[in-house]
Amino acid sequence: MRFYLAFGLLLLPLHSNGQRLAAAAQQVLDSLRQAYRIPALAVAVVEPTRLRYALGGVRQRGAPVPVQLADYWHLGSNTKGITSFLAAQQVARGRLAWDTRLLDIVPELREVARPEYWGVTLGDLLAHRAGIRPYTSGAEVATLPALTGTLPQQRLQLARVVLQLAPSVPASGSAHAYSNAGYALAALLVERATHRSWEQEVAKTCRRLHLHYRMGFPNRYDLAQPWGHWLAQVGDTALSALSPTNAYRLLPALAPAGDIAMPLPDYARFVQQHLRGLLGQSPHLPASLYQQMHFGLPDYAYGWGVSRVAATGAPVSFHDGSAGTFYCHTILYPQEQVAFVVLANSGEDSAQQACYALRRRLRQLYVAGRL
Repeated sequence: MRFYLAFGLLLLPLHSNGQRLAAAAQQVLDSLRQAYRIPALAVAVVEPTRLRYALGGVRQRGAPVPVQLADYWHLGSNTKGITSFLAAQQVARGRLAWDTRLLDIVPELREVARPEYWGVTLGDLLAHRAGIRPYTSGAEVATLPALTGTLPQQRLQLARVVLQLAPSVPASGSAHAYSNAGYALAALLVERATHRSWEQEVAKTCRRLHLHYRMGFPNRYDLAQPWGHWLAQVGDTALSALSPTNAYRLLPALAPAGDIAMPLPDYARFVQQHLRGLLGQSPHLPASLYQQMHFGLPDYAYGWGVSRVAATGAPVSFHDGSAGTFYCHTILYPQEQVAFVVLANSGEDSAQQACYALRRRLRQLYVAGRL
C-alpha cells in the first residue's frame, strides 16, 4: 500500500449520482489512459453541491466489457481516511480524544510494550508518529505469527507483536514514519470505544452515510467487477489481471489501513462531506474536527497528507493508495472549493503517473473555468 504517495452489483443511472464531465475532460481521460496503457481510468470532480464524473476503459485487460459508474474500485490506503473518520466520530462523542493513550484503553498491552510506546496516543497512531513498524510490504507481513480468533482479537495479537519491536524513525526531513500496523492499533482503540469490531463500525457508518462498500478486491465478490492489474513477474512489460483465485490479499487485521473498495460515486460523496466539513458545511462532525483531520499537524495529519499550492500557499490535503493492483488518488483544495478523485485498475507506477496527470489537467481546466 502506498501513501502520496488500501453486495450484488448495484446498477445506478448516472443522473442519480451526479453529472458527466464535459467532453474535454473525457478526451483528456481517454488520451492519458491510452498513453499510459491503463485498462481503465475514472475521475470525480467534487464540489460542495455537485459531483461530476468521467470514466473509460475495460474492467479486465483483454476482455471487452467497459467499466461502469457503479463498479467498485479498491481504495488501498485511502481507507485510512475512513478509519480516521471513525475515530473522529468517537472523539466527537467524547469516547476518545486525539491524546487518548493506547495503553490506558488497552491496559493488557502494558506487560509487553517497550517504554518508547508507553505514551502513544490515538493521534500519534493516526498521524504515523507512534514509531510503529510499517508492515507495508508482503515480506514484512510474512514475518508476523499466525493471528487467530475474532478480528479485534487478531489486532490485539498484532499489537502485542509490534509493541515489542524497536520503533521506526521518520526519514530525514519528514515528521512521520508511515505505518499500516499503526492504523490497526488505532482501529483497536475504536473497537474498545464502540464495543464493536472495526468492520462492524464501518458497516454502521456506511449505512448512516448511505455509502456502498466491500472489503477486499472487487472481483473476489463478482467476476463482473473490475479486476486489478499488475506486472506479475519481474521483467514483465504487460499488465496481468489479478484473478480472484490468486492467493494475494491483504492481512485482515490490517484492513483498517487499506482494504475497502467502493463505487466512485460513493467514495466521491465521502470526499464531498470532507470538503463540506472543511468549509463548515457538514452535518456529520464539527468543522474543527475536519480541520484537525486534514490540517491538524504538518506533513501528515490524522488520515490525510498535508501540502500547499505552490503558487498561493493555500492548504491542500491528499492521500494515495494502492495494494498493488489498483490506484486511488484523492486531493482536496478547500480554498478552491473542489476535490478530485482519480482511480485506475492498475497498481503500477504508470497508473500513479496517469492519475496525477489527469488530476493536474482537470484542475487546470477547472481553475480556468473550462470544466
